[in-house]
Amino acid sequence: MNAKITLTTLAVLLTASGTAGAEGSWHYSLSPYMWLAGVEGESATVPPLPPAPIDISPSDAADDTDVSYMLTLTGKKGRHGWMADFLYTDVRSDEDFAPALGLSLESVSKNQMFTLAYSYELIQSDSAFLDAFAGARYWNVDTSLRFSGGQGLLAGRRIENSDDWIDPVFGIKGRTDIGASRFYLNGWAALGGLNVGADLLYELSLNLGYQWTDSIGTTVGYRFFDVDYEDDGFLYDIEQHGVMLGLTWQF
Repeated sequence: MNAKITLTTLAVLLTASGTAGAEGSWHYSLSPYMWLAGVEGESATVPPLPPAPIDISPSDAADDTDVSYMLTLTGKKGRHGWMADFLYTDVRSDEDFAPALGLSLESVSKNQMFTLAYSYELIQSDSAFLDAFAGARYWNVDTSLRFSGGQGLLAGRRIENSDDWIDPVFGIKGRTDIGASRFYLNGWAALGGLNVGADLLYELSLNLGYQWTDSIGTTVGYRFFDVDYEDDGFLYDIEQHGVMLGLTWQF
């Protein structure tokens, strides 16, 4: 509940900041994405045993991902603007955890991430722009580990962990046309956490787009993020990355 109140308050402040001192009219873009993302990292098991590895390659993501989608909404007026980015993934895997002991692992990782940020235009031309942004990112993570076969402390155990937290996040985002063609590049880079919530998070995204009309474009690209969070026995040290396909509507 505190996280929702914080994000609601931040939304009001960012909207007010985007309006103050701006000239012209508001311009918006809405971009839904499908994301085929692999997951690599570690999740806590039973102390004092070491964390369990989670390893799903991007090439296996189509088979191992139950649900994965993103939605990005931006608004801009003059040099001021805002950005909202929502992501949800549900990824499952089965692997040999300790072959010598005959122990196998079924892992489920569900991740909801919502980012809200204020943006300020640094560079603008007829064919390109570059914005800086600062805001907050809310995480809600559920992990489930089910061990089967074998012997020892983990045999037959099911371990479920969940947590949510808020991180500060800072970055840049931009777009540039490719020559006089209808193709363009866009993307962003971000850094955050800084021991406020997670120890550290960072992400990169790059997309190749095609502008079909003045308002409709499609993109194909790659998104990568890394987050290292640990609190009271909950561990979420994960890299998630993969190909994404998107549609952008500007209005």
